[in-house]
Amino acid sequence: MNVKRTAVVTDSGNGLGRTFANTLLKNEYNVILAATQDSFDNLSIETDDLHKYKLVKTDFTSDESVFELKNTIINTFGHLDLLFNNVEKANGFGQKIEQINIEEVKSLYEMNVFAVMRTVKILKSLFEKSEDPRIINVTSAMGDLNKMSDESFCYSNYCMTAYASSKAALNMYTHLQSKEFSPSRISVKGFDPIALKNCTHNSVVICNDVMDELLELISYEKKS
Repeated sequence: MNVKRTAVVTDSGNGLGRTFANTLLKNEYNVILAATQDSFDNLSIETDDLHKYKLVKTDFTSDESVFELKNTIINTFGHLDLLFNNVEKANGFGQKIEQINIEEVKSLYEMNVFAVMRTVKILKSLFEKSEDPRIINVTSAMGDLNKMSDESFCYSNYCMTAYASSKAALNMYTHLQSKEFSPSRISVKGFDPIALKNCTHNSVVICNDVMDELLELISYEKKS
């Protein structure tokens, strides 16, 4: 008997969360899409035929709300195989030092870094019943110091100071978590879904090469 794996996707509100959730559904996962307030409101009225995931409103800045998400996972599926940390904020184009609002930077870090840490910490115990547990943290090349130092890189001149530095922090966190969890079964990976030709201010489309990378990250060998 084939048993479906269970995944949680945290939604960033730009359409990627829905894309990831639907991709997981197509690949025979049970899916909970945990969405912030605005995303939850938008996703609640969708009529997409693939809207078969369980939608849960979650405040990732709140321990209490993430614990409620944990209880929902336990009550619905009992365990967790894949955590897809996709929640983020992206703002601050042209954000040079004179324009930086420290409170806005703190708010962005709360979502892009601390929310990921909080979610991993609270949900980690749910992986104990999984034979192949995985954590995927959605990052950005704008957080890659080597790429941002390369003048030929398409984003190298973007001054999104808060966003880029938060993704650099997330990259380091992902690296450290991968090392910490290496003695266990939990695999921790970073995933960057965006290429310049596929990105606009209003929508994001995952190209075929990136989709192949995503499918490799979520694929598993079914057991009878």
